[in-house]
Amino acid sequence: MDNSTNNKNIFQSELPCEKKNGHSIIQEFINNYPYGVQDLIKLLECGYQITYEDRKIMKEQFPTDTYKYYATFSRLAFKLYQEGQAELITTLITSGVDLSGTIYTIEALLSNKPEYFSFQTNVWVCIANNAITHYKNHWIFCEAALKQSGKWEEVYKAESFLRKHNKLDKNEIIAWKKPKEYKILKLLYPQLQVPAVRFLEDEQPDPYQTAIFLFHKTELSDMLETLSMSIEKERPVWGYHHIAGATAEEKINTLWHTFPHEEFLEALFYLADHKSSSSILNLLIKEEANEIRDAIHAPNTLHKLQTGLEVGRIYHPEFLLLLWELGYRHKKAEDWQKDNSLTNTTKMRLYCLDKLFDNTLNIDLKEILTSSIIQAVCLIEDIRNNRITFTNHPNWKSRINSIRSASNHPLNNYWGYIDMALDNFHTKEGQSMRTYLCQKEPGIKLDNKEETIVKETNLYKALTILYPDIYN
Repeated sequence: MDNSTNNKNIFQSELPCEKKNGHSIIQEFINNYPYGVQDLIKLLECGYQITYEDRKIMKEQFPTDTYKYYATFSRLAFKLYQEGQAELITTLITSGVDLSGTIYTIEALLSNKPEYFSFQTNVWVCIANNAITHYKNHWIFCEAALKQSGKWEEVYKAESFLRKHNKLDKNEIIAWKKPKEYKILKLLYPQLQVPAVRFLEDEQPDPYQTAIFLFHKTELSDMLETLSMSIEKERPVWGYHHIAGATAEEKINTLWHTFPHEEFLEALFYLADHKSSSSILNLLIKEEANEIRDAIHAPNTLHKLQTGLEVGRIYHPEFLLLLWELGYRHKKAEDWQKDNSLTNTTKMRLYCLDKLFDNTLNIDLKEILTSSIIQAVCLIEDIRNNRITFTNHPNWKSRINSIRSASNHPLNNYWGYIDMALDNFHTKEGQSMRTYLCQKEPGIKLDNKEETIVKETNLYKALTILYPDIYN
């Protein structure tokens, strides 16, 4: 008999934290393993975060290798969920040894803990040789991790590694057949500096890859990153004697006046998922505000900026706030409403910036841009429209119960504000959304427990602007 038919779809909509058949969720997964893997994936796609107790159960009952795999990849899946990319979790969990081996290599290097491997001597050289032999399709990330972790020089001196490295086809390693795996690695390890790649045509690139093509690592981006680190760490500049200026700030100004502005800003946008980008932009605003404002709004540069923002390639909060300080606005208010384009957390961030930046309520917009608050606003927006948009949950019961069943779920911190939405947004028939959902989906956890509502918070102030008819 096919054992998979006995799997009881253990992760139903009332999860993630309730028990089934007297067992914890993870215990039920182990009991059904391997037939519960797809259910585990569905759970992770809904934002379930593996707990300490879950890890303990897995470690006790799974073989070591299986435990390491699910403990590691469940943790990384939650990071994808936080990035608003839950649709990539299936690829993460099921892609196979190429991707998993690459991730083990990167995790070992960045944590300085080779626990994923059993090498006893010359550990880092062995790990590098293993990666360059078996994970060649993802080698650029492994090499970047070696350099990021400070182990590149040690490995590069090893003759065994050098022979393998010299045989690499430099064109082959930047040709990618699987854009989703590339996107996963870029999202999970944004600190790794990898060369620009080209995607083969057997899988059409999505907008994220289009943005990647626009922003490349260049000699200029390297110089800007190094100089920004000198500014942040308040230390002298080493090297770059050919650039006029005694300090990092002066050298950046020299580069701004030396390179074409479009080329300079492309290099800056490449860094715009790191804090270094905001240090540079902040410096330029102090010295050349009008000039940089004009350069950002030049047609070619503006197109690249809009593309990077739309797909979340340009996303560091401090950099975004500086862009809006320069007068950038992503869309007019009527355009946001007209095209009904609020379909993911990235666009919600841009909408909130457009809507809230010129507020007079002294709102800390950096706090508003945090993941948990944006998710709260997304939930309120879905309640307003009675739709399931900003989530992978199949229905309202699944979505609401996954939050209310988890005492540590971040959205519970804002539930008083969500309660207000449930009571004050109505269906076309005049029912409150709370009444409508309780009748439509029995078992949904929408008991009004008189949650505390603090009106002096940044979130509440923001909601009075976003939804003035409800929050006042």
